[in-house]
Amino acid sequence: MNSTEIKSAIIGFGGIARSHKRAYDALRQAGFPVSLVAICDIDPGQFSKALAINIDGSSKCDISAQHLYTSLDEMLENEDFDMADICLPSYLHKEYTERLLRAGKHVMCEKPMALSSSDCADMIKTARECGRELMVGQCLRFEPLYLFLKEAIDKNTFGRVKAAYFDRLSSPPHWGFEGWYRDTARSGGAIMDLHIHDVDMARFLFGEPDAASAISYDTFARWAVVNSRFMYGDDRIIVANASWDEAKSVKFSMSYRVRFEQATVKLEGGVVTVYPEDGAPYTPELLRANRMAEQLRTFVTTILQGGGNKVNPPESAMMTVRLVEKLRESADNGGVIVTV
Repeated sequence: MNSTEIKSAIIGFGGIARSHKRAYDALRQAGFPVSLVAICDIDPGQFSKALAINIDGSSKCDISAQHLYTSLDEMLENEDFDMADICLPSYLHKEYTERLLRAGKHVMCEKPMALSSSDCADMIKTARECGRELMVGQCLRFEPLYLFLKEAIDKNTFGRVKAAYFDRLSSPPHWGFEGWYRDTARSGGAIMDLHIHDVDMARFLFGEPDAASAISYDTFARWAVVNSRFMYGDDRIIVANASWDEAKSVKFSMSYRVRFEQATVKLEGGVVTVYPEDGAPYTPELLRANRMAEQLRTFVTTILQGGGNKVNPPESAMMTVRLVEKLRESADNGGVIVTV
């Protein structure tokens, strides 16, 4: 690109979009060449609401510097921007990603990429045909709490992994446009919306499994609670749990426990602790980073410099959706082992 700065527009201004907005603010303050010029939401009330979702205690943010629209057509006609940041409900990801790509925009789309791997494939094809970059917000790939684990595995810091357990727990989601989280047809259930983070982490940390299995139960949506196991042709135990069925008073939590040959590493309460086989436990000093800002930085750098996105390509996001489909197949058949 000839431009030295990327202009962006957020599409959909619900709870997760507030986190994206703060990421733009952080990068702007650091002198990074990206600016958020516009925000579009069909509900004008969204611009004045303070929305709380499971990852943010407060969702107020200053949008006085952005042009606000309630019509995407009007924004496309009147606004000059290079990339669209799609923060719409999951069932709208494919439609609006393809629409913005065809309008000549690079697109960063929130996870899940789409509700089916076939839709994901269509999105990738459209991006290629339009000559535009596409990235999906699998933000844990940019989170220092998980990157510590990735480095320990890749560098064999504590020996091989013997077992790993991941948990992502939430009370039922009460937020969302027209209650879309509670509609399986629009959200895919917790297995597609919440569990997908740890499904993606399994692939990111350990590679593609040979097989997988899952059991689940339904509440207001199908696959609202799920326990998955990923099999790699050896004796490692890799397990992930997700729940949208915790008590209303339970706060969202994400955690892991990984047993290496020479240590156990835990993430609890937002803190990583290493428990060595010999010696006292310690808390490693981790890089301070905003995962939303770092994924945005990666995408903007890809647009400006070319060469493709190596950390989180859309093809990988599609494979994560495909693995979720395999887990649903297993869960729907009593936890049968399915080949991946």
